[in-house]
Amino acid sequence: MLPHPFQEAVWIQFVELVWAAIHTVSTCAHNHSTINATKGCVGCSSAAESISHDTMTKRTSITSFIAVLKLRCVNTSRQIMTCLFRALHIILKLLKLNDSELKDDFICLSIHHIQKLHWDPGYQLNAGKVVSIVTDDRHSLSEDSAQFGIVSGSLLQLLCSLVEQSDTEDTDRRDIFVKLADVIPRLGTFLQEQQDTPKSLSQYSKHKILMLMIRLKPHIQQNCSHIVCLLKLLRRHFQSTLHEPMFQHSTKLENCLEGSPFLLSGVGLGELQDKSTRHLQRQAMYLFLSCSIVLACSGNDSRLKCSCKRDQCCHKGQGCTDNCNYFGLSEISVWFQRCCLDKILDSKSSTDIVLCFLQLYMEEDDMLFIILLQLLDAPLISLAIDKMETKWTSELIGAKLFSIVFDPVHIFHQWLSLLHYDHLVLVDYLISKDVGVHCAQYLLRCLRLVSGCWDAFVDDSVYEAQIQKFNCKRQRTLKDINSFTGSSMEGTKLGSSYDKENKSKEQLFLSAKVCLLSLKQTLEDLHKKDLFPYNPKPLLKSLSRFEELCAQY
Repeated sequence: MLPHPFQEAVWIQFVELVWAAIHTVSTCAHNHSTINATKGCVGCSSAAESISHDTMTKRTSITSFIAVLKLRCVNTSRQIMTCLFRALHIILKLLKLNDSELKDDFICLSIHHIQKLHWDPGYQLNAGKVVSIVTDDRHSLSEDSAQFGIVSGSLLQLLCSLVEQSDTEDTDRRDIFVKLADVIPRLGTFLQEQQDTPKSLSQYSKHKILMLMIRLKPHIQQNCSHIVCLLKLLRRHFQSTLHEPMFQHSTKLENCLEGSPFLLSGVGLGELQDKSTRHLQRQAMYLFLSCSIVLACSGNDSRLKCSCKRDQCCHKGQGCTDNCNYFGLSEISVWFQRCCLDKILDSKSSTDIVLCFLQLYMEEDDMLFIILLQLLDAPLISLAIDKMETKWTSELIGAKLFSIVFDPVHIFHQWLSLLHYDHLVLVDYLISKDVGVHCAQYLLRCLRLVSGCWDAFVDDSVYEAQIQKFNCKRQRTLKDINSFTGSSMEGTKLGSSYDKENKSKEQLFLSAKVCLLSLKQTLEDLHKKDLFPYNPKPLLKSLSRFEELCAQY
């Protein structure tokens, strides 16, 4: 049912009123935080007049409301802003639930006003410094920091709801969401000012900031300067999360998240912190790899635009695209060297890294498949490095090895092994309303890849040969005597157990073969009975091609 034009106008006016109140409270808090009451009153009045002018009609004026509000908000600004952000969030949820046509108007209006908010680090959204400036009491400071965490968390919650989750770029709303790209550098404000906030609030804010950046990325990635901005924010505020070893956590599937990763009920504090830390690590690593790969492959995409400032420390190429290309590759290289490079001596160590990486993501199905789809582009990193000038390639050893270690065919094998080659688990994934589409996409792309790289799928020694070849080259380049000795010893060990490992490799292929052919049979049965939720013919076609290749082998 379409809203009446008059009702729509009144509704928009109401939303404007809420935002006018937010701006007024924010301005009052800012001016009072400088302990300058006179300027504060002038500031509040001018802000009220400016905003109320936009929302005044013949019937309604909010000037008197703003005048009363500015007198009452001195000591309650944080609570007022929190409540107003939450009210807007609830309104948006109801609009989405009812599929209202007013939703787009609400989103546009809110983004417009969010751009106007004060994001000064010193003012903590102009809502949290009032108490701490006028008192040195530590308890008050701690309480004030907690209140700021709640205010910022409420705004972040609203921001995440404004930017809906999307698998692809929404061209209809791209221009709207691109405006939020300017908000990205300001997100550091929240993180800078939360050193004294309770850890649970700090973790929640980090979670929401990462979620917002992940949702924004499809809409802003056409301009690589926005992607560079995301990576710099990650480097500055999430470095410890990105570089946290994947190996230190015990991997247990029963640790799967239930609802919010920050839910307090039913788990101990230690377990909760471990869950939330791993959740943040998954988010940060996905966003980091996704952005880095976009930049690393930017030279192949003519649609990409760039307005980055030239940075001689990070950029080695002549053109802007080359600069961003190198920046993405160097980010991956530094990250992988710091996290994993010292552990890689042979194919077994490389496989352990892949398994730990997959196990980290298997705790959350929705993130598992988006990272699996992203890793299918890992070989493009190696191709991008090969196209660069030789003098820069020695600086990108980590990125080159990442591309080899995370070989998509090898990852596919290891993923199936973690599922214990149970084809029914694959069926469950495929029929899931949350991850079914992503799982189907991943299987289709993997089966297409397997058809073109059949030897690598059948014989895992192809993967071993790539690792060993690169290790020898790396050892010669770095002249790393200790690493060379360790690798040689490991090579002897591998040679002495060749027969056993050769049999194990053959079993990998046979197990994967049985799993995928069983999946094909089950999908055919479900399709015949019209029990499959969507058309599985493209997947069945790819599985039939796989069956033909198996018959020829």
